[in-house]
Amino acid sequence: MTLHTAIVKTEENKISSEEAKKFILSEQNGAESIFVGRVRNENSGKEVTAVTYDVHDQAVIKSFQSICSDAKSKFDKNASIFLEHAKGYVSVGEISILIAVSSAHRDEAFKICRYILEEIKHKSPIWKKEHYIEGNEQWLPGYSLRPKEEIK
Repeated sequence: MTLHTAIVKTEENKISSEEAKKFILSEQNGAESIFVGRVRNENSGKEVTAVTYDVHDQAVIKSFQSICSDAKSKFDKNASIFLEHAKGYVSVGEISILIAVSSAHRDEAFKICRYILEEIKHKSPIWKKEHYIEGNEQWLPGYSLRPKEEIK
């Protein structure tokens, strides 16, 4: 198996970089690229304490699989990909997304990792609510999932 995609419910589990490294390990691939996204303590001048991610599980997994399949078709059909995204409350410093890729060569591994990250932002129904140090919270605007032709 060369593809793993999952939504990790934070009240039950944490995203593990060790699991990702084990999954993508392959004797046929000489390069690995790993992107770890963590919740940061500031956004737009506001002090952030955590982010709550909400997702449409079925639609997100479908979009992840499609995005990863496209990435493999574009860059390296033999690449191994591990992709997990958090669902629920994620404190500052904790992992919200992890993308790990192994490929025959470094250029393809980097390109696949970047491609997946950028496509998720535009194609996956994931919403985030920031929690601030003052005690208030706010849902952030995202990207439209509709094709650009439909947005007018």
